[in-house]
Amino acid sequence: MAIKVGSRKSKLALKQVEIAMRCLEIDDYEIVKFSTEGDKKSAMGFSQFDKLNFVEDIENKLLSEEIDIAVHSAKDMPANLNMNFENFFIREDDDTRHGWNKDILIFRNDIEPIFKKDMKLGTSSLRRQMQAKFFLGAQNVVNLNGNINTRLKRLEKGEFDCIILANAGCKRLGFELNSILLDEHMTPTAQGLICVQKNKDFILPHSEMIENILIHREDGLDSYLNNINMGNRFLKKIGADCHSALAVEARSEDHSRYYPVIHAEIYGKNEYISISNDVSNSEDNSIEEILEEFYQKGGKDLLNEHNWYQSEYFL
Repeated sequence: MAIKVGSRKSKLALKQVEIAMRCLEIDDYEIVKFSTEGDKKSAMGFSQFDKLNFVEDIENKLLSEEIDIAVHSAKDMPANLNMNFENFFIREDDDTRHGWNKDILIFRNDIEPIFKKDMKLGTSSLRRQMQAKFFLGAQNVVNLNGNINTRLKRLEKGEFDCIILANAGCKRLGFELNSILLDEHMTPTAQGLICVQKNKDFILPHSEMIENILIHREDGLDSYLNNINMGNRFLKKIGADCHSALAVEARSEDHSRYYPVIHAEIYGKNEYISISNDVSNSEDNSIEEILEEFYQKGGKDLLNEHNWYQSEYFL
């Protein structure tokens, strides 16, 4: 019997199902497509809403066993992962890994890919808006909603000179773009990863082989869940979420017993700070260390500068 896989309807979401099933070596599957609350809000032009809106409708179908597994963009997963499920993360093997989890700045095809400060730059992400201001010197940043295809169409129609998108999504859809890699711009730990969820009592085909794929791959995919959880724990401690003006990356330096190093940038309207903790063998010590630096450097004050209706926020 074919495995029922729950997914959003976008081209990227369906491509990620294909990638996940190929990685898990599952050939017999049926995709059950959903238009989530997040998709509906995005189509209405809203940009500030909980990322849980992109996954909750699908998770409910998983709980009711109307689907067997769910496939999501890992960056859409909420900070509090639903513990009713097993969650694991996939990134396809690829020789072009450099910059896989980074953002790219995409220019209209009739423009030379050299950024100028007065260019009209589109992005709905407050993190990307502030990075564009501080690191590119951008002076004309405006909101841009929609899926990848919609944003690229608006770019080529001349509504923008350039836009910022995630590199992994564009690569997965096979776009050849007039772009530059924003290698110095920090991105979330989950960017570029695919999250697969299943009920704990659901047994995938050839599960022993799958466990070997996920845990023993050379790129250490087993560490991603711990990294993401650590980054999310820091976000919860400071009262931040995916709409806040900051970037947080948790990275395991090796596969030892030590907890990930957390790096973060917090962006105020006119300045930003960088913070990080040291390698620790205690999760609590690791979090407390970076929290202390966050408050000492005024990170909370910088975040509070943006505590108003951000969907009207323009640089």
